[in-house]
Amino acid sequence: EFWCSLRSPYTYLALPRLRAWVEAGEVTIQLRPVLPMVMRGLQVPLVKRLYIIRDAKREAEELGLPFGKISDPVGRPTERGLGVLHQVQVKHGTLAALCFAESFLRGVFAEGIDAGSERGLTRIATRVGLGAADIRAALADDGWRAIAETNRIEMLAQGLWGVPSFRVEGFEAVWGQDRLWMVEDDLIAHAKTQEGET
Repeated sequence: EFWCSLRSPYTYLALPRLRAWVEAGEVTIQLRPVLPMVMRGLQVPLVKRLYIIRDAKREAEELGLPFGKISDPVGRPTERGLGVLHQVQVKHGTLAALCFAESFLRGVFAEGIDAGSERGLTRIATRVGLGAADIRAALADDGWRAIAETNRIEMLAQGLWGVPSFRVEGFEAVWGQDRLWMVEDDLIAHAKTQEGET
């Protein structure tokens, strides 16, 4: 399970590795998008927001990912993105949804794309193979809202508060893209359990 947000730079940093796992057939991901913290009524002090951006920049450089030309997607851009993400997952599957999320987050955190504009969202969507019909259908459907709320409730029930967060079946949930090594360990242990090994 992968709890994520379309306003989280740390989600952006995790996505290429998760996508690679899915493309290699190594893991099945249950995507659980949620609204960003500030859109859920949580206060995030300026000093924390600035730290997150500086830290994400350092991490991006370490991972070889572009970062720094930012167009904050808070509000309408995130809502539009979640609408598209939901439709993509329903119609095209999880891998396509991961590719869209990665394109969206690269757009808003590395390329300065305004995802709230028609032009910006179209650019983000079309470069991963989505067409105008996909975007129109997504923006006409608010079904993602109930799903995001269900995901939020489940995230809190796991003792989590933010994204990205992960849980391998049968193991404790973990928070943070810098804990993907723990997710890998849990996946290996899970696979051994499934094979009947000790």
